[in-house]
Amino acid sequence: MRKLFCSLLLAGLVNGQTPAQWSDDELWKDFSAWVEGLKRLPAGKSALIGPAYAEHLKTKGASEQEAMKLAQRMGQIRRASADRERIYWNGAFKLGGGPNDPLRLLQETVHKRKPGKALDSAMGRGRNAIYLASLGWDVTGYDMSADALAVAKEDAEKAGVKLKLVEAKHETFDFGENQWDLILCSYNYMMPTDANWPAIFAKALRPGGIVIYQSAWGREAGLAKLIAHWSPLRIIRYEDLDAGEIVDDWGPSRTNPTVKLIFRKELSAN
Repeated sequence: MRKLFCSLLLAGLVNGQTPAQWSDDELWKDFSAWVEGLKRLPAGKSALIGPAYAEHLKTKGASEQEAMKLAQRMGQIRRASADRERIYWNGAFKLGGGPNDPLRLLQETVHKRKPGKALDSAMGRGRNAIYLASLGWDVTGYDMSADALAVAKEDAEKAGVKLKLVEAKHETFDFGENQWDLILCSYNYMMPTDANWPAIFAKALRPGGIVIYQSAWGREAGLAKLIAHWSPLRIIRYEDLDAGEIVDDWGPSRTNPTVKLIFRKELSAN
């Protein structure tokens, strides 16, 4: 009897249920346990979290078609809370998720700029923070994923640079006042139309400081609305690119429009 129970458990058939019959809570419980048990891939190796989780579900008795549908469903239900997002990104970053090269917009913007104090918001594995530190910037980065920060710390040490790392969400990080010469927002779920950020960034930047922003978006506003929305700061670069024009960065830019923005706090600002 014990041998039969173990076989059913391995196949995901406890209580007569296959993975395809799980509730959202049961699916999330399984995904969370799977992420907890993941081993971090070696540097230079990567895998997409959806297909990787689908392979796991197949070992629990799901067919290939069921496994792919369940992985897609997991990708939706993880958005239900910040804690679920944190677990999801822990898994993604353990699997080496995200681009390795620094953001092209960042490179174009800072290559002739005097290094100062920079903040990389929701930094992920630290590709941009490490790049800035290599140019002499004093870099702080935060992310809600402890696994992302662990990778960033390890990669920074290998690169011979120092980063200040903080485990935090957008809502809990203290941006401070007159703190930063540069704030980077790269594919980090900060929408340029969000009412919270203009005042927070205007307060946090030093005079002459800039915000570099790039993300896939839904074209919720045109340039005139963004100028008005960000009135505490001045927009000095604006590009709204069609889906697929950017293929060397995060995947959403392949299927959605991408906006590139640079804001500056004027030298005369208080």
